[in-house]
Amino acid sequence: MPTNQLRVNIFGAEYVLKATENQEELIKIAEYVDQKMKEIDRSQAINSNVKIAILAALNIAEELFQNQKYQERLLEQVNHESQKLNRSLQDVIDL
Repeated sequence: MPTNQLRVNIFGAEYVLKATENQEELIKIAEYVDQKMKEIDRSQAINSNVKIAILAALNIAEELFQNQKYQERLLEQVNHESQKLNRSLQDVIDL
């Protein structure tokens, strides 16, 4: 197998992926997807791997959107606090 390829196992199927610079990260991603699919398989009576994969993708996408919203709120908070700090510094400089 070429060095830029990586074999991973997701939900009982082997996939050959194009490896990026950080193979460990790609392995963790594959393990995460595998874990999500197994969670859905345990909690739902679904006999279709495609449906399990779609539900896993939807769950992962929901997590992504929630994390993006959280990051946006944090950035707003940081911006707000930095503006307050700038005003305070400006008040001190103007003294």
